[in-house]
Amino acid sequence: MAASPPSVNPGPRTRLLRDNPGFRALCVSRAVSCVGDGITTAALVLLAAAQHGPTGVSLLLVANALPRFGGPLAGVFVDRVPTRRLITCCDLASAAVIGLIALTVPPLPLLLGLIVVAGALSTLRGPAGRSLVPVLVSPTDRGPANALFGLGRTLQLAAGPAVGGLLSIGPGGVRTALAVDVATFVIAAVLLARLPAFQPVRDPSVITGVWAEAVAGIRHVATNRPVRILILTMFALVVFATVDNVALVFLTGYQLSAGPAGYGLAASAFGIGMTLTSLACTRLARGRSPVALLAVAIAATGVGMILAGLAPTLVVVVVAQLIAGAGNSGENIGFDTAVQNAVPRPLLGRVFGTLSTAAQLGSGVAYVAGDLLLDVAGPRVTFVLAGAGTLLVLLWLAPALRTGPVGALRVAPR
Repeated sequence: MAASPPSVNPGPRTRLLRDNPGFRALCVSRAVSCVGDGITTAALVLLAAAQHGPTGVSLLLVANALPRFGGPLAGVFVDRVPTRRLITCCDLASAAVIGLIALTVPPLPLLLGLIVVAGALSTLRGPAGRSLVPVLVSPTDRGPANALFGLGRTLQLAAGPAVGGLLSIGPGGVRTALAVDVATFVIAAVLLARLPAFQPVRDPSVITGVWAEAVAGIRHVATNRPVRILILTMFALVVFATVDNVALVFLTGYQLSAGPAGYGLAASAFGIGMTLTSLACTRLARGRSPVALLAVAIAATGVGMILAGLAPTLVVVVVAQLIAGAGNSGENIGFDTAVQNAVPRPLLGRVFGTLSTAAQLGSGVAYVAGDLLLDVAGPRVTFVLAGAGTLLVLLWLAPALRTGPVGALRVAPR
């Protein structure tokens, strides 16, 4: 068996960002690249809308989403390749791809191909970063660490689109926005120099083909009850909760006549709720059961969605979105920490890849189901049904919390 990396776990009272330079480098690098992703997404959507209309936007989003279904395959490389090298190469390759788009602004077919490549690189970066968190921090600090690490994704949702939109209408237009994203990827790669060069904890004799190892990862998910329950819970949650993305604009625009400003306010409230919970969990999640946090978060998401569906005014919708956003952030932290506790490091990349694919599948189902529900029942009923479905997921998870194996999620051997 390959030698384990030197321990870099901080003491139980260590301040994660101040006293752990490796973890600080990972978090800041992640935040910078995530903001760049948000900028590029907004800029390219605006470009596609201007040049190709709704069809262009839809094709662009599909091209970006397609590689996410290859999570188990991406996880094989995460488990094989030294993590710092993998993330650095992905950042630099992403800078090259986005730079090529900025220089050429290619026709739609070529643009879609480049977006698929960029999506594949992002699919590799996600599991790689999440699999490093338990190596860089102590077990009791994993919850707060995941909260800090998740702030990068929150910034992508909260700041990226706004900055991308402003840059796209300024001097240079979309090219300027894309150039800023190129810079963020280069900065992220430079920041990773502070990250320890961990080697994968793999026995070279068990490394087989890519497909065989991907299947081995899926088999681990299928046969490991706690991990299987987490993956299925993620899929079911996303199916119900992502309906929010489809229905919110119709609830604020048609039911409450709040217009674009009302929609923007409600959507921003969701991001604010996510941010507040991430910040709170940097202190409150320390040493606590990740699945207990997950249960509270699921309840908050379900209640927030039901409240939005019943809301008589925009103010109530904003409050509901704050609650649902808080729940969504808590879910992300709970899932990441629970998986890190339950899965040995040599399999973490593949399990996180599978978790990401489950979320992507759930999103696809949610977009189709949300569209059908809106046509049949309208936005209010859609929100209430989605919230009720979210609470049903919690009822399904509750027996596992009571029986212990999932709720405790003993720390797996590294």
